[in-house]
Amino acid sequence: MVEKTYIDEVIVRCSGGGYYRTRWIPLVSFKSIRLGAYRYQKCPVHGRWETVGIADDEDLSPEIISEADRYPASRIP
Repeated sequence: MVEKTYIDEVIVRCSGGGYYRTRWIPLVSFKSIRLGAYRYQKCPVHGRWETVGIADDEDLSPEIISEADRYPASRIP
């Protein structure tokens, strides 16, 4: 995965394979633990804490975007 700088909402993939939207602000995280290019946070898809990373734009099919839209980002990064 290529590390990118994001200032707003992104689609992430959890270690369990779920996709959802979250706020991703570099060097800021109140609801997760930062692990370099990844974070450890509670996955709304599976309801448990998992490692997540930003999904690559080229991997985002309309189905994946639709799945992520079912789990919108909270206002807290």
